[in-house]
Amino acid sequence: MTKYIITGVDGFLGGHAADFALDIKTADQQIVLASYDKTHIPAKLVAKAKAAGAEIIDLTYDDMDAMVAVLKGADVVSFVSTWLIGERRRKQHKNVVDACAKAGVTRVCYTSFVGADLDKDIPVLPQDHHYTEQVIFKSGLQYSIQRDCLYLDNTINFFAPSWNYCGAKWLDNSDGVPGAFVSREDCGRTFGALIMGRGKPNTVYTLTGPEALTNKQVFDKICAASGYKGEYVPVSDEELRKYWTAQGVPKDVEGDKSKNKSPMPLIMDDLESCGIVVRRGLMRNVTNDIEKLTGRKPLTAEQTIQSLKDNWPKNE
Repeated sequence: MTKYIITGVDGFLGGHAADFALDIKTADQQIVLASYDKTHIPAKLVAKAKAAGAEIIDLTYDDMDAMVAVLKGADVVSFVSTWLIGERRRKQHKNVVDACAKAGVTRVCYTSFVGADLDKDIPVLPQDHHYTEQVIFKSGLQYSIQRDCLYLDNTINFFAPSWNYCGAKWLDNSDGVPGAFVSREDCGRTFGALIMGRGKPNTVYTLTGPEALTNKQVFDKICAASGYKGEYVPVSDEELRKYWTAQGVPKDVEGDKSKNKSPMPLIMDDLESCGIVVRRGLMRNVTNDIEKLTGRKPLTAEQTIQSLKDNWPKNE
């Protein structure tokens, strides 16, 4: 019996990974779902896990000793990066990898990000992922890593809520460079496939949508579907930073969020880096890794936009 521990299943990505893993598991595979707080796991996933005989446990990336105890006997362990961009997240990730090594785990699975393979001049978003990949490579553990492009979902969930605040405008610093934005659902399903052994060990996969689109094209598709009337406005990094800093958006996760008078939920480092990653061409190339690993073609931009209908922007 091969034992798989899937962590972070309270989140969207980890939850979709767990859901697909439960769909494709075989009789000789044991699945354990883990969360920092089991009460945060969606009820539908809990019911599906129990019906499949999967165990559900509490596990936090911050408690090294507890992780080692829990991970003993596991063959494969997965982990998803948290929102704590910077040193705190790096410490969490190193804790997981070190705990896996101490517990005798065979293979570790990780959701990384495009640009993590850069050796220098790394944008903010891939920096922690670059660090984590290096920790994994040096650990001696087998690994399965997927580098995700930016989620198309983020445009509707994180950027669109600020458009009315900006006067029905999207201020964007990607400079018209196309990127293969990917569905968050596809990334979750693919991670579940990797966890359960699809793909080759010690391999890094890059997950993309089916085509590379500029942010202007994405904006136009959202407007066409939702009926939103707005303007896409290209800006420089400096202009973007100046505008959002003036609105009180904190620079990093340690910043004072109480001063943010805008609906922008991202920190400045994250917000600016989203455009930089696209502009640098780190998301330009399209792969077939999602279809290769899941057997399903990646969702199109139109399909992802339709799936987020409840969150579409509305003019005020």
